[in-house]
Amino acid sequence: MKRINLFALLVSLLIAGCIGTPTRPSTFYVLSTDSAAPVAGRESPASPLSLGLGPIELPDVLDRPQIVTRPDPNRVDLAEFDRWGGDLGKDLSRVLAQNLMARLNTDAVLLYPWSSSVRPDYEISIQFFSFDGELGKRAELAGVWRLSDTRRGCEPVSRRFRVVETPASSGYAGLVAAISRGVAKLSEEIATAVAAAGAGC
Repeated sequence: MKRINLFALLVSLLIAGCIGTPTRPSTFYVLSTDSAAPVAGRESPASPLSLGLGPIELPDVLDRPQIVTRPDPNRVDLAEFDRWGGDLGKDLSRVLAQNLMARLNTDAVLLYPWSSSVRPDYEISIQFFSFDGELGKRAELAGVWRLSDTRRGCEPVSRRFRVVETPASSGYAGLVAAISRGVAKLSEEIATAVAAAGAGC
């Protein structure tokens, strides 16, 4: 009987210890928009322009709740307590759309998939190869984007990109801010190409 009581006491202590152990609360991050001035050729007043944005593809290893860092080319780290505040792909699409609206001076940016009854003037698809970085050292965005002219039925631009930003601080907040700046630079590059595409294919 004493052995049974001793065992029950040990189990109770272990359970109490597990329950009483404090856990670190998670911190959640979102990308920020950058409302820059319209690019050349799209200043007010500008002709009507509609844009279809997507699909936007992220590698499976990056498209997850945890923020991913890459301390060396063959290793990734997943931050269990530093996470994206929602679906990363949807948040990225939202930020790109808002950035492009500002730079192209238009409200007509449709997110993929849009209705089959709608035909935007241009469609932009983006495939990311990198969307990560190293804490306190760099944020890197790399991939390829394609611009399709639906009016003329051609693809005037298909371009690889690589954007590297240095975080202003060593933590995840600095990394996410640097990634947001990288998204803003990519938005500027795409908007400039869209504005120039009016000259034809």
